[in-house]
Amino acid sequence: MTTVDRPYHGIVREFAASVSYPVRIFENEHNLGFVANFERAIRLCNGDLITLSDQDDIWYPIRLERSEQEFTEHPEAGLVFSDADIIDDQDELVGMRLWPNFGFAGERKQRLLAGDYTVLVKNRFVTGATVMFRSRLRESCLPFGPGWLHDEWIAPTAAAVADLRPIDLPLIRYRKHISQQVGLNPNPSFLERKKRHWSELSRQIGLLQGICGRLSEQSLSERGKALFSCYQAHLRFAQFRYAATRASTCAVECHAQAIFKLYRLRTGVLSMATDLVLSK
Repeated sequence: MTTVDRPYHGIVREFAASVSYPVRIFENEHNLGFVANFERAIRLCNGDLITLSDQDDIWYPIRLERSEQEFTEHPEAGLVFSDADIIDDQDELVGMRLWPNFGFAGERKQRLLAGDYTVLVKNRFVTGATVMFRSRLRESCLPFGPGWLHDEWIAPTAAAVADLRPIDLPLIRYRKHISQQVGLNPNPSFLERKKRHWSELSRQIGLLQGICGRLSEQSLSERGKALFSCYQAHLRFAQFRYAATRASTCAVECHAQAIFKLYRLRTGVLSMATDLVLSK
């Protein structure tokens, strides 16, 4: 299933005519924006597995086969995602992988592999361009919460109802360029970091509020209920942090940590230190 913008109309129709399998083409009457376009495309899919394709990334030939293999080997999985090689505007490899840039390595990676999806609470390393998921998850993730990116919404909602599986292999080439709407950014200045820090915390609160609202309407397994409880606790924790002044940041965060036990000690201290350095 393919959705296209008008400039690519001819290319897609030429592709559809050249392959042996059916290709359905849907054209929007007007520009929906990329998130709403993804939502419409997902709704229109009629297969068991759904794969998202971003317009400027490049798939390796094994992308679909390897992703489907993960579902075969792990029938309990509801969503799989992979690492990616990063390329520039000229399709040249820059010598970096996606996961290390998003902090998905070491302990976080091992915790997720062990089924501890609480790592999703404050880390967004599941990139939509690398995702494949079972179509039954649409009931949980659609519609997307207003104002949120499709991948940052799909992963935490999917984790509450199904297992996630990371594929430790780059299955695509992820493009990094100046004009891209979302993704990797150059190193920011201190003032930009400060603004981004509090803006990101505000977005995190809004995202958690939306996800908690959605999950509260669903029938969850015991594991799903535990993750939902973690989302709720982190929401309260994030709200404490955002409301804190520089003078009270330490006390508020230590209090929140003691109540909700969201973080290991070093992570709580790191959050506290970051809030103090980048105080509002």
